[in-house]
Amino acid sequence: MVTKRIVCLANSFRPGGSCVAGIEILNDGFGPWVRPISHRPDQAISDNEKTYADGTRLAMLDVIDIDFDAHRPEHHQTENWLISQGVRWRKVGEALPHHLGGALLPRTTPLWRPAQSTYSGRNDQVTGQIAHASNWSLALVNPAICTVDVSFNPFSNSNEVWVSFEWAGTPHKIKLTDPVQFARFNTGVGDRYTLENAILCISLAHVWAQRNTASKLVAGLIV
Repeated sequence: MVTKRIVCLANSFRPGGSCVAGIEILNDGFGPWVRPISHRPDQAISDNEKTYADGTRLAMLDVIDIDFDAHRPEHHQTENWLISQGVRWRKVGEALPHHLGGALLPRTTPLWRPAQSTYSGRNDQVTGQIAHASNWSLALVNPAICTVDVSFNPFSNSNEVWVSFEWAGTPHKIKLTDPVQFARFNTGVGDRYTLENAILCISLAHVWAQRNTASKLVAGLIV
């Protein structure tokens, strides 16, 4: 068992539960990314697993201690760590957005390319070959300006929230999977919001075998 202290930067929708991720906090600054995964086949984190001993639940920017059984990298998701079952996560503090400067991806570093665009997105997925050739799947970016748009997906009969921004000279439009910010911005189809200096946690998901693609997702939005 190993204990890691991380600041939570993603707490997003995922089939079977949540996708949680953060950056390790070391004595001399930020360390590597950490994505806690469960022992279940879907690897998702359950609500119970991210509930503290006092009954409160994990939130973005919480600083937490988590016990892990082992490092479990999987293809491009090299940040995966298997949580210790039955051991409560422990909140030890909270970070503020301005504390994250040392964790930001340089503005000239691209977000996995060459990329492809889905019907509603832009440069929001890569092929399985591109994904598996990468050795990272999480990034924290701070575009000068981004826009948030609400649209309706007739195939799922539900609203979607998309975040558009430019990074490393490339335009992106990526689906938002942060449930707190989804609820905040999902005000009506066609609504648009402009954000300045927002911080986005971008996650490259597992490869979808049926299409051999991996989606880029805004798994955390800090405004």
